[in-house]
Amino acid sequence: MTHSSSRQRLFALVASVFLGALIGGCAGTQLAATPNEPPGEALFNARVHEDVNCYKCHNGDGTGTMRGPNLAKRVPGLSDDQIAKAIDEGPGLMPSFKGKVTPDETAQIIAWLRQRFPKAPQ
Repeated sequence: MTHSSSRQRLFALVASVFLGALIGGCAGTQLAATPNEPPGEALFNARVHEDVNCYKCHNGDGTGTMRGPNLAKRVPGLSDDQIAKAIDEGPGLMPSFKGKVTPDETAQIIAWLRQRFPKAPQ
């Protein structure tokens, strides 16, 4: 093996470790399940549907990660319809959850978000 190919392999290894840490390291943390957990919190934290995993980008408490914004800064200024549309359509880099949650489940997520981050006074 030449010196050049050794350096290339070392660089590739370091780059893959760095990217893995960056991608995985900025993932959010699920909130621990609690007795009498609100249904919206359970949905947000992927305890109802594994592929509805809002916590991965927004953290289990909605405070955000490097992947997704802090919802305390967004939710108060949005109407319930705007939040439902965001869940359904996935604005920007957010994935769409259309067909993954029912309208009732969307309403449960919105209710939980509203409890955590009340609507801004008009």
